[in-house]
Amino acid sequence: MKKNCCAVVFLLSAVPIILLSCSTAKISINKTEFQKVNTIAIMEFDRSPGIERAIAIECEEAFRGHFIDIGKSVVERNKLSSILKEIERSQTGIIQNAEEIGRLSGAQALLFGNITKNSEEVRWVEYNEYVKNPVSKQTEKITKKKRMKFFTFQVQARLISTVNGSTIMTIMNEHPERSYEMTDSMTLTRYRAYVLDRMGKDLAKITKKKD
Repeated sequence: MKKNCCAVVFLLSAVPIILLSCSTAKISINKTEFQKVNTIAIMEFDRSPGIERAIAIECEEAFRGHFIDIGKSVVERNKLSSILKEIERSQTGIIQNAEEIGRLSGAQALLFGNITKNSEEVRWVEYNEYVKNPVSKQTEKITKKKRMKFFTFQVQARLISTVNGSTIMTIMNEHPERSYEMTDSMTLTRYRAYVLDRMGKDLAKITKKKD
């Protein structure tokens, strides 16, 4: 079943701020400022304890692909790494040096991310079945239990201007947990890829949407 997106537009100082809630992503974007951005630098994503760096790289690369798909250029990882090392040798504080990163990389915005959840577990859940009693002919409710797989993944990201440090966009997956039957072939890796893919589709939808 197709789910429709719901967008609300606010006028803040004559600048349209669009809030979008779709089946996967919750996005707040200043489209006027976003349209000024040609090149984006994707910073190393933060992550909660226990979440491997490989997961962060997976998310960073997913957003790299999302931005390229909507026509933005993305600073190469090796180039950005060299720039950050140069800044670290001379100064402190990445966000405070957003302007310097922009000047050296040619990026008009930096993407910061944070992965707060990435887990899986099996739980017993109750469910109801309705059967017809052959004697009374009445429909009866029978409560049963079964095991189900639960996957949890949460990523949040914000796009910061290198010109004035303002927030241009925030994006996060709105429903981090989902359950599947034990017989389903879904894994945590596939679930994470599914969420990131849907977030990219939602991002493309809102950036193409006319004000």
